Amino acid sequence: MTSQDDNAGRTTPSGALSAAAKHAQQALDGAKELVAGADLDQLRTKAADAASTLYREGRDLLANNEELAKAKDQLSESVRKNPLAAVAIAFTAGLLLALLTRGRR
Repeated sequence: MTSQDDNAGRTTPSGALSAAAKHAQQALDGAKELVAGADLDQLRTKAADAASTLYREGRDLLANNEELAKAKDQLSESVRKNPLAAVAIAFTAGLLLALLTRGRR
């Protein structure tokens, strides 16, 4: 029996994330098609449905994947132990993201 056989029934974090990325890409592709010539109410409904589906799948992925659930628990514990550091990291990440996505003027 190989290690592939041992892992055949389990989803790895990288495989699960790849699957989630694939679903997100499919949602984006569908949104591009809708924007090309659809009415805005239909687009709004489809976007809301896609967001709900992605949220639900992500939540289920965390709940059903033991390794991801363990990582989530460890992160939560780290935040509880060092709340100030967690806030500083979140602020810095947000600031960097804002600077990177800001348009040039």
